[in-house]
Amino acid sequence: MNTILIIQARYQSARLPGKVLKKTLNKELLLYMIERIKQSKEINEIFVATSTNVSDNPIYNLCKNSNIKCYRGSETNVLERFYQLSNLVNANTIIRCCGDCPLIDFNILDKALRLYKLNYSSKQQHLSMKYTKDNYSFPDGFDFEIFSFGALQKAYDYSIHNEHVSVTPFMKNNPFSYIHDNYGGLYYTIPLKTNYTNIDMNTLQLSLDTEADFLLIENIINKLYPRIKYFTIEDILNYLNNNPTLLTTYKDTNTNLQGKGQELYKLAKQIIPGGTQLLSKRPEMFLPDGWPAYYQKSEGIEISTLDGVKLKDFSYMGIGCCILGYSDEDVNNAVHLSVNRGNMNTLNSPNEVKLTELLCEIHPWAHMARYARSGGEAATIAVRIARAASKKEKIAFCGYHGGHDWDLSANLNNNSNLDNHLITGLNPLGVPNSLKNTAFPFNYNNIESLFVILNEHDIGTIIMEPQRNMDPTDNFLEKIRDICNKRNIVLIFDEISSGFRLNSGGLHLKLGIIPDIAIFAKAISNGYCMAAIIGKKEVMTYAEDTFISSTYWTEDIGFSAALATINKHMELDVGKHILQLGSYFQEKLKDIADETQICLNISGLPCFSCFTFDYPNSMAIKTLYIQEMLERNILAKNVLYLSYAHKQKDIDFYLSNIREVFTLLKKLIDTNEIEKSLKGPIAHTGFKRLN
Repeated sequence: MNTILIIQARYQSARLPGKVLKKTLNKELLLYMIERIKQSKEINEIFVATSTNVSDNPIYNLCKNSNIKCYRGSETNVLERFYQLSNLVNANTIIRCCGDCPLIDFNILDKALRLYKLNYSSKQQHLSMKYTKDNYSFPDGFDFEIFSFGALQKAYDYSIHNEHVSVTPFMKNNPFSYIHDNYGGLYYTIPLKTNYTNIDMNTLQLSLDTEADFLLIENIINKLYPRIKYFTIEDILNYLNNNPTLLTTYKDTNTNLQGKGQELYKLAKQIIPGGTQLLSKRPEMFLPDGWPAYYQKSEGIEISTLDGVKLKDFSYMGIGCCILGYSDEDVNNAVHLSVNRGNMNTLNSPNEVKLTELLCEIHPWAHMARYARSGGEAATIAVRIARAASKKEKIAFCGYHGGHDWDLSANLNNNSNLDNHLITGLNPLGVPNSLKNTAFPFNYNNIESLFVILNEHDIGTIIMEPQRNMDPTDNFLEKIRDICNKRNIVLIFDEISSGFRLNSGGLHLKLGIIPDIAIFAKAISNGYCMAAIIGKKEVMTYAEDTFISSTYWTEDIGFSAALATINKHMELDVGKHILQLGSYFQEKLKDIADETQICLNISGLPCFSCFTFDYPNSMAIKTLYIQEMLERNILAKNVLYLSYAHKQKDIDFYLSNIREVFTLLKKLIDTNEIEKSLKGPIAHTGFKRLN
């Protein structure tokens, strides 16, 4: 059996050009890596796989001069490169390594290979040895993957007509029979023998991405190599554990501020009015001149920026959409199937019927459903249906519902009408003046403010969030329901933010109040475009009497994603997980605020906690908080949307950093040095013009 190891390497790198050829002790890192791999007893041949691009000539020349086998192939189609090489040398088993892992441990390679050959090679499965969210046995930088030639052949044949940028994602993400039952491949882990108390395994990175990474790796080699030529992962971790200051000495302090994301955002502001499609994603709302702005990949709770910096997301989680975590495997597989069978055609997707049945099963009071692709669309559709059913045009609303004309018209009378409804200062410019006095906001838990509207206007629709930042008091929702019954008003619950958070379905089910219509988006489909309007038959049938229709409301991806998300949500009891984790976070956050003497106001449901700094310069403090978290590779603000991908250890990790940052903030507050510590402007308080 021919077992080969292929090192995927290229010279070009956005953050550290020529990184695999950087030298320490007068030897290239790539040579150290190959030297270490050669100690394996299970590997027959080692190859470097690079591209035919002239920029990769230095890699080829080094291999040629060092008597190392090197294969050159397509720069963009890495899958083809691996397939052609493996086929050429008649490989049976292939190990894939990246050239940015120069410290890879041959002992681990051998253990994994023996396991693979014994249990998985005949099944043509894919085995991954990597740092995972649920296993901190290995730091980043010791990654490799094992797969059979048969698996590689099938992946290559299946995707031969596509353009490829990587190898094993095809094995992990496509539903082939030779992949592990959950389509995720297998993850190989070995518990380490020692508890390294001075090392945070959550953040330890020993892969080669930045100059700071190189300096740390260089230090390790310089220290260990002369004494222990073939040092192990335990040798490395023992050294770092005994010298913990190295991890701060060689920390890349400029990884997050500025960078490619900010450069691209400068261009965006010139060609995209407002800079972003969603105002809530403006960098000015978080850290002006420093927020990374754009991503290249996301998985679980981790986001990789355009600079390749990996950030843990303790902020919005895709503006509350990714309830299961980024790039959930089961949802993605459902979407892949949808794409492969044809997402759009002349006929209708059967999944829209299946989704309707499921939503009505979860909400027994509802009998019918219509669909859109965003929350704002869903709110507008629901309002139109309600107006048609009530035959009255005037609306009373509470909360934020998307900012469409019907909603924003409330500010035609007074620009401050919406100030108590999540987003302040919204300008109604462009909204027809004829819509004045058609929509009237009232305040949550203030039934009297609603009665004022009802006494002055003939209201046919009430649309509101059943709950956001505070619990209903004094039977507030019961009173709303009673008013609607007595006055023949259509009651709409906007569950775009609250739905599928603390339970599988609308939060109104837990609250015990039944609307006439409920609308969902965000968490319903884990990041894919989808929105649902469900309701009682006697109301929903009016959708046929008005015009509610759109081509892309019929595409299948949204339905497939929603079905997969909701079914997994119920199976895993995601609501229970988030409730427990969110309650724990709020409790511990209060303790840390008390401990560090930070004046903090904590609000919100456990699923989306919110906290504000109770100081005159609160926005400056908030900005510095975001800045400090970002320098710790944490994407954070004063709001935390939880997902199923967040685990206890993640929250503890975040809380530990909060304690550290709060301690710093307290010192700077007491010395009036908050503003001096900022590396850029203070974050915007609202959606201000950018020029």
